[in-house]
Amino acid sequence: MEQDSTKQTILQTAERLFAYKGYDAVGVQEIVTDAGITKPTLYYYFRSKRGLLEALVSTKGQKLTDTIAQAATYNGDFFNSLSCTLKAFIQFALENPDFFRLHCTLLKAPKESEPFCIYKPVQEQLSKIILNLFIEATTIFGNMKGKEELYSTLFHNNATSIAMSSVANGTAEVDDKTIYIITHSFIYGFAD
Repeated sequence: MEQDSTKQTILQTAERLFAYKGYDAVGVQEIVTDAGITKPTLYYYFRSKRGLLEALVSTKGQKLTDTIAQAATYNGDFFNSLSCTLKAFIQFALENPDFFRLHCTLLKAPKESEPFCIYKPVQEQLSKIILNLFIEATTIFGNMKGKEELYSTLFHNNATSIAMSSVANGTAEVDDKTIYIITHSFIYGFAD
């Protein structure tokens, strides 16, 4: 039990520091000092700072993709699917504010950097989930055909920005009316 507690403390400390300072700006010494452990303890559990980020990505990154995949299921009602997806982004961000801050930082990391390469599979999986939703919706919204990637990217970026704004503003939750307005304003241009 104590080992699990120590491991969680290290992960939570790294997550918070990476989220607020950036992966590259945080050193192993800062993590161990804040976590109240020694370097050998960190190395025992994670081998390196990279191992810490990989552990966060494999747990919280996977939780994010699972959450969005479940919400982005197309059920014949595109508006509802988009609303559910947006709400899932916001809810995940509010429940995991440090990880969502880190998520946003990793999305903007330089393309060849270590943190970007570690996080790239999560980013690609999220993009694919949302793209598939838009592809499926072209059966009803034929005027989206050929523009699915553009629209899905715009929606993904908007959902991420809105979720991060909710975290930054300390919003407890976003109500259904607000979700409706945001989703309606997004699809207004192509959902005749």
